[in-house]
Amino acid sequence: MKTSAHSLVMIDLSGPTLSPDEKALLSDFDVGGICMFRRNFKDRFQMAEFSAELRELCGDNLLIGVDQEGGTVVRSLDVPYSIGNMALGSVNEPSLTHQIGAASARGLRAMGITLNFAPVADVNNNPLNPVISDRSFGAKAEAVAQHVVAFVQGLQGGGVAATLKHFPGHGDTSTDSHHDLPKLEASLERLKALELIPFRAGIAAGVACVMSYHGKIMALDPDNPGTLSRKVMTGLLRETLGFDGVSFTDALEMQAIGKTYGAEESVIRALEAGIDMPLYDVHQGSVKQHEAIFKAVDKAQDTGRLEAEQVKRSLERLKRLAKRYPAKPNPATAWTDGDKELLSLAAAKAVAVAGEVQSLRATNKLTVVAADTQVGGSASDMSLTPAHALVQRLEKAGFNVKKQFYKKDELESFQLNPESVVIFVSASRTRLSPEEIKLAKTLAETSSGFIHVALWNPYSIQDVGQGGIISFGFSEGALEQVVSVLQGKPAQGHLPIL
Repeated sequence: MKTSAHSLVMIDLSGPTLSPDEKALLSDFDVGGICMFRRNFKDRFQMAEFSAELRELCGDNLLIGVDQEGGTVVRSLDVPYSIGNMALGSVNEPSLTHQIGAASARGLRAMGITLNFAPVADVNNNPLNPVISDRSFGAKAEAVAQHVVAFVQGLQGGGVAATLKHFPGHGDTSTDSHHDLPKLEASLERLKALELIPFRAGIAAGVACVMSYHGKIMALDPDNPGTLSRKVMTGLLRETLGFDGVSFTDALEMQAIGKTYGAEESVIRALEAGIDMPLYDVHQGSVKQHEAIFKAVDKAQDTGRLEAEQVKRSLERLKRLAKRYPAKPNPATAWTDGDKELLSLAAAKAVAVAGEVQSLRATNKLTVVAADTQVGGSASDMSLTPAHALVQRLEKAGFNVKKQFYKKDELESFQLNPESVVIFVSASRTRLSPEEIKLAKTLAETSSGFIHVALWNPYSIQDVGQGGIISFGFSEGALEQVVSVLQGKPAQGHLPIL
């Protein structure tokens, strides 16, 4: 069993292979956890070999984790992954959510990854939330809780530990914790009646892990971010809710924490708050930074700043987690014959309609207007942007499409005189800018027909106010269903937010 306090810290690596400095770090220190990012993956075969190499160096109890939420937060595209939480909320079939959780587990386990930082258990009850949005199952706590339980059971039944995040709730904020410190102003009564419902349900279902929220919970601890608050991470999580699994921080280099406390101090404060494993992922695999953190944590243990009994408890929890979810990488087992059909069907069933949408059965001439930008998440490896991919499918369906793509910083000079029905496509994580809203509303007023298709942030439909089609993603199944709905077929999704 690992005994050094520094083995409580989860780190990152710079690429798909170890650099000489990283290999030395793993040899010199008792590393307990590694978080994988997109840069660490080539394909499932490489990751299976890489994870085995890492365990050879660090021991079988090494935890290898990943943010494989699905939808637009995906680290490996070479294994089955979820269509996204809000898409599953739109389908609203917990049994399907369970199936997709199980498929996700099979893909991760095949690569030797047995810890997933998913599902997001936040209730997205603030439409202006810039960081959760479609990562949530929806805006209704009870429905979110049903899908949280289903995904947890599917994932853990498939041999991968699930993680509820971001405790005790990141849904009601308009601040992105990657850039600044959010605050949750809700009363304790509101927390119990809304934010905590999915977390209670997930804990009751036996979830293995919980990840913290970097914002301040004003009703519990107005002085400290939740991640660094003993009142939140020990008092509420452990003593009130009775959780005895492993607790993680969200990434501590995020500016909500990092710009105030710095690397070493934020890690130590998180441990003092009762966190079992702080994550410090510098996104460059900085060996010097990791080494400095390890030494600072060990010093805090040696001087008594970190209580020996608490360090021991956390080490024991991490050992139990590793034993409960052993790694057996076998990339040949990642996919089954029905996976692609399952995911495609689920994506199609998620597509929903808000308000009235004009049918295109009477015309084959269209003008597609969209921002000419690449997007991130699972789309970053697409050969086409989501809007271009939709155009391709419209043309395949027989439509005569005129493309009008704009640069977001050149909208004032963008000229368009529509002579056909306009399909306005939004495909960004963020909501529409004031300039884009003005453009869309002008098009709605001046064109012979106007349809808004929201391929990513569903709340952009509210920005324009004309209703439209919401796909909650841009997989092949989703895009094909969007075209079908444009042709007059009914949508099957049930809007979980609007």
